[in-house]
Amino acid sequence: MASTALSELRLLAKPLMRNVMLRIHPDFYANEPVIRQKNQDSVQRLQELMRPLFEDMNSAHSRAELSAAFQAKITSKPIEVGFRENGDSDLSSVVFSFNKARTPGLPQLQAQRTADLLSLCSSLKIQINPSTLDDIKAAVHAMGAGSQKPVTLEAAMVDSAVSRFQAAREREAKANRERRQASTSDIKEELTRHLRQQQYFVKGARDAGPMQMRLNRDNVYFAPNVPPSSYARILAHIDSKLPLLEYSSWSNLPVMVVSSLESALKGDKPKYPGFVMMPATIRNIQGMPSMPPSAGLLT
Repeated sequence: MASTALSELRLLAKPLMRNVMLRIHPDFYANEPVIRQKNQDSVQRLQELMRPLFEDMNSAHSRAELSAAFQAKITSKPIEVGFRENGDSDLSSVVFSFNKARTPGLPQLQAQRTADLLSLCSSLKIQINPSTLDDIKAAVHAMGAGSQKPVTLEAAMVDSAVSRFQAAREREAKANRERRQASTSDIKEELTRHLRQQQYFVKGARDAGPMQMRLNRDNVYFAPNVPPSSYARILAHIDSKLPLLEYSSWSNLPVMVVSSLESALKGDKPKYPGFVMMPATIRNIQGMPSMPPSAGLLT
């Protein structure tokens, strides 16, 4: 009785599956590569999800696919497809989640997948003849005859709707979290950018003292005769002198750190025109102008 009912159910469900394929098959979207790829991935998953309904699950591999763990895995992610009701209509998009609920046996899983297929047809705007729907209900009911747990399409449809609602809420919550994280990230980036423009930084997480002016590292260059091992020490030294040099008034200019101002000259002309020349060791602040001259040489 149950096998006859399953055969009848498959005969009724196959035309519905065929109509789904006619609506979303990637070959119909050859000129739209994004939709084609999306639908191709979804069709492969759809066929895998529908195996318990349309194929005999007698092999060891097939029985493994009936495990709760496997079913939970393949239903964890929704399918997403683009489709048109007809060739001239606008493109629509559907995100469809399959029922994730665990089932006690194969008849219940087959009823569950039948309910999912009917719901997917509705989402894709595929019309189902009322008499066909009645025949499917009768086949599902007969398929569960003699089972300890009754099998009805109505119950499976309710479970499917609840599962889709929960999945939609989960997607909405995830999207909200991602928006909040993106917003927080934007705020952090804006604050960091603002602080860099101001050329100030906090010396330590526990430092409650005043902010210290800091040379913009993106605009700093070193002459070849300045040893790299001394870069950090030189920068810290220059940072400590910046307030006396009124750095905020010329912070947008590139800086060339030289071993001495004399080494930055080639005759009476600067070796690095366009740069503010900064000696590695600033000893006499009083003898240095607060603003670099137009030639870019700080003397």
